[in-house]
Amino acid sequence: MNRDSVKGMGDRGHMSFAICRMEKMKSHDLKGMQFHNQRERESKTNPDIDPERSHLNYDLVNAEKIDYNKRVKEIIESQKTGTRKTRKDAVLVNELMITSDRTFFDRLDPNEEKRFFEESYKLFAERYGEQNVAYATVHMDEKTPHMHVGVVPMRDGKLQGKNVFNRVELQWIQDEFPKHMQKLGFDVERGEKGSDREHLTTQEFKAKTLREKVEGLENTLHEKQVAKQEVEKSIKDIENRLSDLGKSLDLVKKMDEIEVKPEKKMGLFASDRVILERKDFEGMETLAKASEALRMENKHFKTENGKLQDAKDNLVLEHGLVKIENEELKKENRELKKENDFLKRTLERIKELYKEKLPELANIIGYVKASILDKAKEKLLKRHFVDDAEIKGAEKFAADKQEQEKKMEPSKSKNRDHGMER
Repeated sequence: MNRDSVKGMGDRGHMSFAICRMEKMKSHDLKGMQFHNQRERESKTNPDIDPERSHLNYDLVNAEKIDYNKRVKEIIESQKTGTRKTRKDAVLVNELMITSDRTFFDRLDPNEEKRFFEESYKLFAERYGEQNVAYATVHMDEKTPHMHVGVVPMRDGKLQGKNVFNRVELQWIQDEFPKHMQKLGFDVERGEKGSDREHLTTQEFKAKTLREKVEGLENTLHEKQVAKQEVEKSIKDIENRLSDLGKSLDLVKKMDEIEVKPEKKMGLFASDRVILERKDFEGMETLAKASEALRMENKHFKTENGKLQDAKDNLVLEHGLVKIENEELKKENRELKKENDFLKRTLERIKELYKEKLPELANIIGYVKASILDKAKEKLLKRHFVDDAEIKGAEKFAADKQEQEKKMEPSKSKNRDHGMER
């Protein structure tokens, strides 16, 4: 499919929306998003995922699966200019979810579909820096193809999500992304301005979309029910008219059993059972046919209503499953946060123990150094020992050595006296 054919799709009367939504990710959110994007765990709550199609998913940035936290940390550390640590609650990734509606993708062949995501990625990689894009994962195994682009909001050597993705920037995305894709030949337009759809999270967006489908089905059901009531009213009117003619509905149903014999003299239609005037017979015959047609239409409405009700029930079920999945992800995020906090506390305790034991260790080091430099004096102490704790260790060694020498002096003098006697 060439670009001209893509542009011509608008003539069919359906214009799709270009959808680009942003979601903020903190440290404890990244692990759950990694599991979801890279399909590292089987989802038992997301009915949209078809595992048999998961092999069609791909990442425009990474050839293999990655550790999201590790990759994001590498991006930050490679550009950070200050020494200040990243805050625990800092937004580490602004994830853009890019898609359109199912009808839009149904009109594209596989090559154009991939080009849509590649061109979208190029736009945002150029705007926020290719070095800041941690991943660009395309999901082909859900009902509607879409791409998750993880942008680390680095600017001027600092992590500053509030400045990179401020209100003006979000407005630019909603205005310029559709224009950019239109120029490239894709038949999309901007969504409604001010719509909260622009700022929903992925789970909220799915839930809202399902709610809208349910509401649409409810409206359709209502319209069908109104039409059904009109048909039932028409049937009732016909039955009343038949009753006014003094004939029961059973007589109408058995009209084919009546053997009609014309009576020329009387100008009447006669049978073995009743005699009717021509106009009454023709009127009853017309009403019977109309009644049967309306009954068939009513039966069709009932069948269609049943199908719509089943579709509504399925969407309500999907809506419930999305809510369950959302709660499970929140629970998992809370557990990961607790685990992260425990590891941080353990690390802090190790640092404290190290600080507590450092003077004692320095003292031992000083003692060892002094044992090697046993003839060192004050000049050597200043030259070879780096802090007061080491100097104290050296001084202790010197004092111990001096004490040992004093103890050994009596034995030395005895040895000298013994030699002189001989």
